[in-house]
Amino acid sequence: MKTYLLPILLVLVFAAYSLPLFLRVYSTTQMVIDEEFHLRQGLRYCNKQFKEWDPKITTFPGLYFFALLLIPLEFCEVLGLRLISLMAAAVNVVLLYYIRRKSLGNAHSTLAALEAVTIGSLPPLYFFSHLYYSDTLSLTTVLLMYVFWQKGSHLQASVYAAASVLMRQTNVVWVAMAFGTMALDLVTVKYAELKGIKPNEVQIYKPKVILDILKRFELLVKCLWYIVTQGCFYLVIILPFMGFVYLNGSIVLGDKRAHEASIHVPQLFYFAIFCCFFGISNIINRFRATMQALLEYKCEMCMLTVVFLMIVRFNTLVHPYLLADNRHYIFYIWQRLYGRYWWFKYGMCPVYAVCLMFIHQGIKHLRFNLKFMFWLATAIVLCFQRLLELRYFIIPFVLFRLNTRPNLKSSRAHWIELSFNVLLNAITFYIFFTKEIKWDNYKEPQRLIW
Repeated sequence: MKTYLLPILLVLVFAAYSLPLFLRVYSTTQMVIDEEFHLRQGLRYCNKQFKEWDPKITTFPGLYFFALLLIPLEFCEVLGLRLISLMAAAVNVVLLYYIRRKSLGNAHSTLAALEAVTIGSLPPLYFFSHLYYSDTLSLTTVLLMYVFWQKGSHLQASVYAAASVLMRQTNVVWVAMAFGTMALDLVTVKYAELKGIKPNEVQIYKPKVILDILKRFELLVKCLWYIVTQGCFYLVIILPFMGFVYLNGSIVLGDKRAHEASIHVPQLFYFAIFCCFFGISNIINRFRATMQALLEYKCEMCMLTVVFLMIVRFNTLVHPYLLADNRHYIFYIWQRLYGRYWWFKYGMCPVYAVCLMFIHQGIKHLRFNLKFMFWLATAIVLCFQRLLELRYFIIPFVLFRLNTRPNLKSSRAHWIELSFNVLLNAITFYIFFTKEIKWDNYKEPQRLIW
């Protein structure tokens, strides 16, 4: 099939599969948990009531600006607002295809299409594509930034970077990741030119190389000049945002007391489980390499597990929302495993270590600068969140999954992952349609979601 037809086919397949499900969700309920605030604010913007703001909303108004698209269509209603998320989800599949095709090459465009559908069907992401939450559009803006950043079109990338921050404040970290990777790449190239070697031969993480760079004043000035001139578009976003956080006293708007920043390192461990649970193709493709690495570094892994035990012992935080809201799957996982058995959270530490090794093996082929900035950005995004919320894992997982090394000889692992996603989506939507939860302060029955 011609490559330019694949994106069209992807959108048609996605629409044919999702639209009936979307309408069923709408007919089942017109308000799901936090949609209570998002829908109300979206309708206000759609009706040009810009001065009214719900104090429970903690994000910038990027999500609600998209509601303005409904005004010319005279479609200012719940169905129209939710449809924005579904359309963004279709755009995401196309963006995922283009990003994956760039890394795999045009010769593997079919595999890129398969992976785009697979990642796009990630159960937590796919579920919220049918509701009026910021997650789907937030991912859209980050992916658009990523597309242009890969091309080196930093001005265009910065436009979508700014849009991503308007969608969700924590997206500024992914903007910083793009800027930081670009900066490290520039330093690597300039140092390689100075030494007369190839950039891929520069081991910038070694103390000897770092000290050598710091000693060379002329090189530092030249690198700083190129970083500022080429990365100024990102700095225009990052620096004012830092000023906003300082003046606001917090990264969030609205209900700050419920979203206070806390150092919470175990979030990385939960993310590792998330990546292995949903990244089945990476598990299959990197299984042998991971097992060999675990055997080769068994002493180091044992020491790492001990460190994890200490972190879990002294840094496991439990947000009141996690214990109180029985409308999320994570509530039941915590209540029936982590909260019920005192030994369970410790017994999971070797599993965390193995899962992190699978992630490492999945992106081991990437250049050091990108890997370092990805891990740093992921840690910053997750480890200052007290609340364990699966939606926070979506963007780092998608970026990880887009950069995993596939098996170009066989697509079996990818079909298994896609089948698993489709099956899990079917189960979660069935539960959503059939399981009702009674809350005293709500007249309508509540539903179970991710």
